[in-house]
Amino acid sequence: MMITIDFNNEKLFIPSGWGDIKLGDYEKWYLMRPENNLEFIQYVADICKIDAKLLLNAPTELFNIIVNSLYPILNGSVEPKSSIEIDNIVYKIERSERLTLGEWVDIENVFESDSGNKISEALAIVCRPDNESYNPDRFEERKVLFQNATCDKVLALFAFFLSKEKRLSEILNHCSNTIILGNRLVGDIEIFRQSGDCIKRLTIWQRIRFIYLTKSLKKQLTRFSDSYYINLTSQMPRSSK
Repeated sequence: MMITIDFNNEKLFIPSGWGDIKLGDYEKWYLMRPENNLEFIQYVADICKIDAKLLLNAPTELFNIIVNSLYPILNGSVEPKSSIEIDNIVYKIERSERLTLGEWVDIENVFESDSGNKISEALAIVCRPDNESYNPDRFEERKVLFQNATCDKVLALFAFFLSKEKRLSEILNHCSNTIILGNRLVGDIEIFRQSGDCIKRLTIWQRIRFIYLTKSLKKQLTRFSDSYYINLTSQMPRSSK
């Protein structure tokens, strides 16, 4: 709930939680990283939509009151959610496997652009009512809808994106380590086979099966490497001109 402060015959409206800030306003200053006192004063002024000069000419006590009111915003977090309700309509983030090629292209264009509204634009593409197909003609309308929504709702969707990105990074890291260890195992087995050791005690059919399984494992691991896809692409037939 907004906190009202009277100062020099002016009323200052200070947000005290995410519900007091619209996404469109948040997008104007969320990337700011104050590196000194003056930048931090400007940062606070932008959040409260007041002139930074007013804060510079105000008592230190007033500034401290404002910063304390902003504490839940400057230091708080939002619980990730995959859906929110706006004007009695539930908007849900579409699952990645159900996104169309057009949606992927539009999302990529958003994040590669110089737009200052990337959050609302991304949500306008992937967040919509259940069972509604993606329609680029609704982009501007949905963008404005999310910009006018309060951050306590829409930032939950953004947090959902970040949590999924973190999980994906963890999975890719585990996958990479598994491939490295698998390749190392194949190398160790190959050295073991060449040097003989206990393999010489196996029957001819057991030796053949051992060699076959080793090559099969190596082939399966190769499928996860970048070189496999490069070679596969180079072998694809080219259309004649």
